[in-house]
Formats: sequence, C-alpha cells, structure tokens
Amino acid sequence: MNKLLNWFNNCSLKVKWSIGASTAIFFTFFIFSFFQYHVISNWLLNEEENNVRQVLDELAIFYKQRGPDIDMADLSDSEDLIKQIVEKNQTIRITDTSGKEVFVVHNEQDPYYYIPFQPVDGKTIMQLQTNGKKLYVGRMPIQSRQFNGYVEVIYPLNRYHQMMNNLWFVMSMFGLAALVLSGVFGFLMAKNFLKPLQKLSNAMRMIQRRGFQQRMEPSRSHDEIGELTVIFNEMMDKLERSFAQQKQFVEDASHELRTPIQIMEGHLSLLNRWGKKDEVILDESLFASLQELDRIKYLVQELLELSRAEQIQKGDGEASADIVSTIERVLKNFQLLHKEYTFIFDQRGNLSHQVGISDHHLEQVLIILLDNAVKYSDKNKNITILIEEMEQDVKVIIEDKGIGIPEDQLSSIFHRFYRVDKARSREKGGNGLGLAIAKQIIEGYGGNITAESQVDEGTRVQFVLPFKS
Repeated sequence: MNKLLNWFNNCSLKVKWSIGASTAIFFTFFIFSFFQYHVISNWLLNEEENNVRQVLDELAIFYKQRGPDIDMADLSDSEDLIKQIVEKNQTIRITDTSGKEVFVVHNEQDPYYYIPFQPVDGKTIMQLQTNGKKLYVGRMPIQSRQFNGYVEVIYPLNRYHQMMNNLWFVMSMFGLAALVLSGVFGFLMAKNFLKPLQKLSNAMRMIQRRGFQQRMEPSRSHDEIGELTVIFNEMMDKLERSFAQQKQFVEDASHELRTPIQIMEGHLSLLNRWGKKDEVILDESLFASLQELDRIKYLVQELLELSRAEQIQKGDGEASADIVSTIERVLKNFQLLHKEYTFIFDQRGNLSHQVGISDHHLEQVLIILLDNAVKYSDKNKNITILIEEMEQDVKVIIEDKGIGIPEDQLSSIFHRFYRVDKARSREKGGNGLGLAIAKQIIEGYGGNITAESQVDEGTRVQFVLPFKS
C-alpha cells in the first residue's frame, strides 16, 4: 500500500488527474449501476410473484365456478384447462390433505423440482431455494363436500436469473467501457487544462536560462488559469522593473559616493604631501573634505528616507493629517527661509476632512516639492499651492514658473538618482532622490503623484490623497 501511495505521489499531475477523473467517473457509474441492479431485481421478483398470484387467482375462480360438490373427476377434467393457464416453466400440483399427489401439470422439457408438502390455511406465496435454484411456491387450499386438498404452483426463477445475468453482463461491459473512456477523457482533460501550467513551467525555465524578458502568451480563456497567466506576466514585469531599478540604484549610488570619496582622497593625498606645513593647503583641503563628507551624510540620509518610505503599508488606517494646517505650517517656514519668493495658497472646497496620511510624511512630501520649486525658479519667483476637495479624496497642486523639464525626461523624474540637469542639481545640492521618496510616500498611502512641465514655462506637480476612512 505504501509503495502504491509513493508511486502515486511521484506521478505527474497529468497522471494523477487522469487517475482521479477515471476513478471518480467509474465509482459514480458503479454506485448508479449497483442501485439500478437492485431496483430492477426487486421489480422482476415482484413481477414473477404477481405471475404466481395470478395463476392461483385464476385457479381459485375456476374451482369456485364448479361449485361446492367438486370431486376427483372434476379435478381430472380440469387438467386440460390448467395446461392453458399455466405458463412455461411453471408446475401445478394437486394434492390431498395428506400430501399425496392427485395429478401434476408439468412441462416435460423442464426439470421437476420436488417441494416438501406443507399444508396452508389460505393463499400463500413464498420464495424457496432447492438444488441451488431460486423458485416461487404458491399454495392454496381446495375445499368441497367431495374433496379436500391443496393446489401448488411451482415457478422456478429461470427467466429472472437469465435477465439478471444479461443485465450484469451489460453493466460490466459498460463499466469497463466507462473506465477506459473516463481514463482517456481524464487524460485529455488534464492535458488541456494543464497546458497553461506546462507553458508556465517552460517560461520559468526560460527565465532561469535567459533572464526576465520571457513572458507567457495571454490565455484566450478568462478562467483561473487565464488569470494565473496574467498575474505571472504582471509579476515578471514588476520583477524586471525591480531588478532594473536595483541595478540602476547600485550603479548610481556607487557613482554618487565615488565622486566625493575621490575628492576627499585627493585632498588627503595633498595634505600628506605638502599640507602638513602649508596652512593654506591645510585649510582648503580640510574645508573641501568636510564639505564632501556632508554630501555623503546627506546622501545616506536620503537613502534611509527612501528605504523607510518603501516600508509604508498601503492605506494605513491609523494615520491622519489636517492638510490645510500642515500646508500653512510648511509655507510659513519656507517664507521665512526664502523671503524673495512669493507663495500663493489657494483653497477650493470645504476641506474639513482629515486625509489618510501621517502629518510627518505629508510635511516631508510638501518640503520635497516646494524645495524643488524654489531651486529651479530663479527668474519668476511665484509659487502656487492649490488644494481642491473632491468626492473621496483631496488634490494638491504645486506649480512654479521655473526652468521646466523636457518632455522626453518627464516620465523619469520619479526614478531614483534621476536629475534633469546633473550639473545644476549638484550645484544646488540635490541627489535625485527627493521625488522618488515623495512618490513612495504618496503611493504607500493609496494616493498617486504626477507631473506636467514645459521648458522655460514651469512645472506643475499634482498628488492626490484619499480622505481618512
């Protein structure tokens, strides 16, 4: 038994499905046939019993019509009539009260079954078995002034056994055919149903050999297998993007760290050679090294902020913020730091609802967006902040009139370390992580962020956040 179970467990899913389908269909057919066999058996037995009862009833009517003075001569005269009444294979026997046969009507071609004498008080039918054969025996008393005795109808169930044997043969053949057909059907069904899984397995092997570019062909069906195909392709798209971003992240982080480290290394080498006695070189090298060290610290801090932003659980039900008061507080700080800029705050709607984001993260997003607007708005120093209440969320727009972003680079500004003007960004102190952090925070709370821009006309960044549920 254990060997059989081990063999079954090691079989392919196609074989298991075929065996399971054929077994289920076969057992269903077997149970149906079992009940059908017994129903037909009982029905046939009842029919045979009714035949015996009908013969007894006809004999009772015949002897009743002869009147109360029926004698042995009348019984002998009735033999021809009894031969007309009796069916094939039936035996009719007339006996006296002691069991002695008066006469017997019997087909000589059929075997004669000896049944022990048994007196009865009324009409009785019972099923007996003799010499391995089942038969019905019907008995009825005959009472008159001239004769008292019994009439017996002996009916072997040959026809019943023949029909049941034929039925058993037919059911066995159909059962065998059902087993074979169910196995074939189960195999074909398994082959058809498992074809997408086979494709999925092949796609995974191709991915293992060639990388993340392999995809499955979309399924025509809209069942669970088709849904699995869609999910697999979407998962592979995300994995490919994730690995591409990770690779880009490592390359960019290495590049960003390499530059300040090389600068520090150069100044330290300069100090090692001549700076020990030259105070001018010493001061210049120390100042430059500390400046680059601050840049590294700022870069590491932004990387930590990005990592924390990625850990935000979408739709955090505990977080909430008053968006109006938070914007007013951030704008007040920016107005103190950048007095040459004009910040215009426009509110549309009631805005009495709390938004589903923590106050700290909302403030962080606003600082990132306003800081970018200030950095890249040298000429026109008007910056507009618009908030608008919608049905289930609130929209925030931050618009500047700065240098703008080329259209072909607009889709990349939310990527890590991406800078439109790298020289200008380095001059302004940016690492290209701010918008990536803002995007992670907004999407982490179930919102979305987009940007529109035209070169030399300005940039418009919009984010939407849901109300606190």
